[in-house]
Amino acid sequence: MYLGTLLRIKRGFTLIELLVVIAIIAILIGLLLPAVQKVRAAAARTRCQNNLKQLGTAVHNYQSDFRKLPQCEGLAGGATNPYTGLPDANSSGTSGTTFYYLLPYIEQDNLYRQLNGNSMSIAAQVVQAYLCPSDPSVSNAGTYGGCGVMNGEAVQRGNYGSSNYAANVMVFEPRGTKSIEVQMADGTANTVMFAERFRNCSPDGAHGGGCTLPAWAWNTMVNGGDAWSSPTFGAQQDNIGTMNAGGAQTNYGGLGFQAGPSVQACNWYVTQGGHSAMQVGLGDGSVRGVSSGMSVTTWANACSPSDGNVLGSDW
Repeated sequence: MYLGTLLRIKRGFTLIELLVVIAIIAILIGLLLPAVQKVRAAAARTRCQNNLKQLGTAVHNYQSDFRKLPQCEGLAGGATNPYTGLPDANSSGTSGTTFYYLLPYIEQDNLYRQLNGNSMSIAAQVVQAYLCPSDPSVSNAGTYGGCGVMNGEAVQRGNYGSSNYAANVMVFEPRGTKSIEVQMADGTANTVMFAERFRNCSPDGAHGGGCTLPAWAWNTMVNGGDAWSSPTFGAQQDNIGTMNAGGAQTNYGGLGFQAGPSVQACNWYVTQGGHSAMQVGLGDGSVRGVSSGMSVTTWANACSPSDGNVLGSDW
């Protein structure tokens, strides 16, 4: 009697019981994965928002030091500005982009010094504050379009560090900037300074082809009309070397921007983010998401810093 009881106690799982346990575990994992993905997406979105907030704070600190905004592209003082045909308004003696001028204000002073007055003097400089982890386009570099080949996950084909953020050419006016109050006469809370952009917007042929491969240091004043490498928006429709930035075009074919498009359907003429709502940095330093339901008119008015137009109810 004792031996029989002992044998019954030591009996293991049957095959059916084991399969039931495995099925329950699989179901639990299946239920857990979406929650984990949501947490990761939220964390990535928060990081992107923090990057934009950091850029907004940097702009205001730059304004405090120089009483004007940095140019989206600038030449060393005295060089001919292709937008005006006159000596460039940049009096700092440096040549670079908005993101270059802001380096000392995002704890990148050493890199700013290494570049020695020219944002493009040293290649392959990756700045993490200029990258958003929600960007899905890097996984398809070279897959879509005829020109979307990158040298690395965060390095563009010209061997310059990528940027997931684009500066509004009407705010950071390449013809010469003024103070925040003058440059954004419509109000800082109503003006978009920065918008998200894919590092590698190379749509397939069914969606028009072409590509945008923005690099934070790329200065088209020096390199001509290579607008697809420019870390700006509003300039993709024209040769950036001759475009009147004060009348820049911020939409294309009835599209203002893209919120969470597929990599294949990315439109390189406009900005886009990898979130359900594209994140933008406003003139007052705040950050908000804009959904695809926003009208092109409202978006255009939000990007125009001093047109006097009132934003729509969909803002």
